[in-house]
Amino acid sequence: MTNAVNGDLPILPALFERALYQLREGLHELSTSRFPGLRTRHYRLLGFIPDDGIRPARMVELSGLSKQALFQALAPLEAGRYVDVTLDPDDRRARVVRLSDRGHEVISALRDMQARYEQTWAAEVGPERWATTREVLGRLFGH
Repeated sequence: MTNAVNGDLPILPALFERALYQLREGLHELSTSRFPGLRTRHYRLLGFIPDDGIRPARMVELSGLSKQALFQALAPLEAGRYVDVTLDPDDRRARVVRLSDRGHEVISALRDMQARYEQTWAAEVGPERWATTREVLGRLFGH
C-alpha cells in the first residue's frame, strides 16, 4: 500500500481520505437520485441539527464555519425546504434552525447509506472488528 510511513502502515490521513472518498461517492449518488443540488457541506450541516432545532451560533461552533459562510450554506437548504429558520420562541432576537419533513428524509437516507457502507466494511474485516473500530471512532470523535 502506498502512503506508508517508513514502510510501515499507511499514514492516517490517507486512510481517512479513502473512507471519506467512499462516503462522498454515496452522497453524490443521493444528490443525483433524490436530493438535487445538495452538496457534501449541506449533508454535513443537516447532520448538526437536533430534533428540537439549533441556533445558528451553535452551528457556527460545531461546523467551524464563519457566520457568513454558514448563512450562505443554509440559504439553499431553506430554499429547498430542507430546513425551517424561525424566530426562537424563547428569545425573539435569535433564530432557530429545524429540520423540515424533507430534511428528515435526508437524514434517514444518510443513515441508510451509512448502514450500507458499514455493512460492506464489516463484511470485509468481520463484524466484531468493525464494531470495535466503530466504537473506537465514536469514542475518539463522537459526542
